[in-house]
Amino acid sequence: MLTAFHLDGSGRLRPGAEPKDAEAVLFGGHIGCGKSTELRDYAQLLQQTYTVHHLELTKTLDINNLRFSDLLIALVHALTRTFEDAQLSLRPDPVFLNPVLNWFDTRIVKQERFKDIEGEIKAEVKAQGGIPLLASLLATMTAKVRGGASYREELRREVRDGFLQLLGHFNALIVHANALLAHQRRGPLLFIMDGTDKLSKDDAQAFFHADVNQLGQIMTNLIVCAPISVLLESGITAQRFTKVQLPMVKIFEADGTPREQDEDALIDLVLKRMPLRCFDDRETVRLLVQKSGGHVRDLLRLIRACFSLLDGDQITRTVAEQAVQEVASEYRRLVQQSDWADLVAIDQSQGEEKDRTEARLRLLYDLVLLEYNSYWWCSHPLVRTLRPYQNALTRLATP
Repeated sequence: MLTAFHLDGSGRLRPGAEPKDAEAVLFGGHIGCGKSTELRDYAQLLQQTYTVHHLELTKTLDINNLRFSDLLIALVHALTRTFEDAQLSLRPDPVFLNPVLNWFDTRIVKQERFKDIEGEIKAEVKAQGGIPLLASLLATMTAKVRGGASYREELRREVRDGFLQLLGHFNALIVHANALLAHQRRGPLLFIMDGTDKLSKDDAQAFFHADVNQLGQIMTNLIVCAPISVLLESGITAQRFTKVQLPMVKIFEADGTPREQDEDALIDLVLKRMPLRCFDDRETVRLLVQKSGGHVRDLLRLIRACFSLLDGDQITRTVAEQAVQEVASEYRRLVQQSDWADLVAIDQSQGEEKDRTEARLRLLYDLVLLEYNSYWWCSHPLVRTLRPYQNALTRLATP
């Protein structure tokens, strides 16, 4: 367990008193539940205790074609920025820096098939050597991989085949950097990686299972964003990482009792962006909040649907109900025939039914099932409006 982070009463990460040099956290939740927003907040909050690098991978890597080798290059590149930070004025000892540089020089720069990479590095940067050269090289490699260079897979293969040697050099440089930071009374390195939760199911399987051993060997603090399906699985990933899950906003209890205070919080969130005069009354906003299940992105989807259906100056209850039907229909194709009875059974268990079957993990991934604090599930309120759900409910109630 992490001692340098802890969870407060709302389930949020907080810095602890004694930062460590190598802790790993998988941070996840439903797609669209606000993970990226939370991670940006954590990046600011944890600066009190750590030297934080927040990597928004969707901006720097090809998240639709991501491999562990790409992430490793991104981490090494982020480490170079620690040494480039003028406020820190850290001077890496060549004993620790040169092995990393030499690895890239031997495996990449001097290879004929990658010759254009060296050609894109400016002469003055080559003359400087050291951190500027390494940073420029890594930035060029990242651009080649993201841009789909013809030799992208070969480049990845070089990193993969030489992983153990590069890992040893990289870890030594991380330890050295942390020692220099400690000398300046600064916290150790922490890399926050956002975007890995957006991997496809197949890529997530490869990244968080096939490559998890490699990820776990990096001797630094990591917070890695993950799909909810990964957090709910058991196995080596669960053993390697501490898991922190961001739940839905709990606008009702497991028995269906409304939590009006939490409903009101989401209503206020809407009204900060749209004045109440855009609606016929506050209860119309409440209907949209209730049907969102506490999932903020779906709340926004419902409001957008309202605008597409609008035929007047205000979003009326009739328009809101039409929007609910429209967005609910998008969930229909995600549910298999065999799922309906299981969804009803989960809902009627009032949070007691938690067996992690493959089908349920799929439903959680697709937001058909939502998870709340205390780790109970229920079907999405939009799904409960669908006729097949109602039919399954009737069949279950019929003696």
